[in-house]
Amino acid sequence: MGTNLKIIELLAGIGIFLFGMFQLEDSLRQLSGGTFRKLIRRFTSNWFRSVLSGTVATAVLQSSSAVSLMVLAFAGAGILGMESAIGIVFGSNLGTTLTSWIVASVGFKLKIEMLALPFIGLGGLGLIVFGKSTRATNISKFLVGFGFLFMGLDYMKTSIDGLAQSYDLSKLSNYPGAAFILIGLVLTILVQSSSAAMAIILSSIYSGVITFPLAAYMVIGTNIGTTVTIIIGSLGSQTIKKQIALSHLLFNVITALLAILLFPLLINFIQEIIHLENDPVTGIALFHTLFNLIGVIFFLPWVGRFTKLVVRLVPEKKMTLTKCLHTLKPDIPEAGIAALKIEIRHLVIEVIRYHLRLLKLTRREPFQSFLKKEDNTRFAESSLDDLYQGIKLLEAEIYTFASGLQMHELHDTEARELNKLLHATRNAVASAKIIKDIQHNLQEAESSGNEEVEKLYKFLKDKWAAVHEEFISLLQEKDTGTSIGAIHNLTGKNKEEDIAFTQILTSAIASQKLLPTDIPTQIAINRAFNISVRQMIHALRDLLFTETEAEIVEKLSETTAPKA
Repeated sequence: MGTNLKIIELLAGIGIFLFGMFQLEDSLRQLSGGTFRKLIRRFTSNWFRSVLSGTVATAVLQSSSAVSLMVLAFAGAGILGMESAIGIVFGSNLGTTLTSWIVASVGFKLKIEMLALPFIGLGGLGLIVFGKSTRATNISKFLVGFGFLFMGLDYMKTSIDGLAQSYDLSKLSNYPGAAFILIGLVLTILVQSSSAAMAIILSSIYSGVITFPLAAYMVIGTNIGTTVTIIIGSLGSQTIKKQIALSHLLFNVITALLAILLFPLLINFIQEIIHLENDPVTGIALFHTLFNLIGVIFFLPWVGRFTKLVVRLVPEKKMTLTKCLHTLKPDIPEAGIAALKIEIRHLVIEVIRYHLRLLKLTRREPFQSFLKKEDNTRFAESSLDDLYQGIKLLEAEIYTFASGLQMHELHDTEARELNKLLHATRNAVASAKIIKDIQHNLQEAESSGNEEVEKLYKFLKDKWAAVHEEFISLLQEKDTGTSIGAIHNLTGKNKEEDIAFTQILTSAIASQKLLPTDIPTQIAINRAFNISVRQMIHALRDLLFTETEAEIVEKLSETTAPKA
């Protein structure tokens, strides 16, 4: 029974430590006010500055995973190049060793209750008293996180000490170093934090569960295990993110191999020259820093070649966003304009796909059949964010091709038609952008739990489904005469439903069924829906109709009055 309690205490310690780390990371990220994001973006002009930026950002944010994921985001946005990103990854490995030093120098030198409880107490009071101040809240969260960090460490330390007395641990020394590298790796993957894994290792060596060399082998394993987070973050994303994840893995694996090769020298240096044989906790922190530093020094002269190797191992896939423009040269206006019509129809379909995915309507009919028929693997398998980025890139391809056409002599009718098609492109993308901007409002409405908010959301969702059925019908209709009437009715219907929603909203406000905070959200969603529908109507008008027909539709829409 005592052993079971010690295991539960160990698990509790890991949980409290991780909670403390999360609070610490989150509060520091908020308090930094974007400082470290700016640091990473600005101070990466050469490899030395990149490494330094990664080291400083990780040391202060106390999370190599947070910095690595930030690097992935910046690289994916085109802000960071491969060499700069790799330099930051190198630096983050060095910066993360600061946690080992904090735990080793403070967590095992002072009485932890004296350190943890005042921080938790002050932070907890701060959260209650200064809850309305964002800065004070984050400072309080930092204090709570710092306190829980060491409280979790205390639980780990005492539980491991108890377990050490229950088992004959001398048998552990019979296992090879490779087994302890594997244990460190698996431990880091399980707890999803190299800092927590290091705390467990430091607690184990402090309690005499493992010897100094075996603990050092485990530290090598944690260094490899920490790559898992960035590998997961790169899955199914842009090539550059996969390249950075591979560079992180290769760096950590090769650094681990260097540590193994130099293992006797490093152990001898720490125990015999620095004389830390009686302070193994500090010795492990030093070992952690030393072999990461050796890895950085080893790699720096080869950063350029290393980058080329990674790019060769994970080459950029030449994905085609366009349906037909990539096969044409913009030198024959008639063919180019015909191709643009096909491409802009493709763009409109992807905007519809984006709308339906955002509102989780893709499984409804007739949408499922339509999207399957119009399937484009490049877009269909993308995440929602990647789908939107694909739409933006497709817009860029269309405008690039159109600019090529404009370099040639165009007849007046061709120039006007080209201008009309570009208007269709701009309006279609604007329709997607408007809905993207209220994504957080949609999530709030969907998870509100307020019956009236759910009723309003359902009204808008049903309206959205109905209007998109009309869009699909327009894209499939061959008779433009029929389409003129349909698009005119769609304009009028959109205005009517705007009034209907306003009446429902007004009624809900009058009956006091909505919270004051819900009202602006609902107004924002309805306004965005109406503008987005209007933009898509304009896009379809300019895409599907001749210039004369488009003018008729525009005049009809100007005179459309909503029914009373």
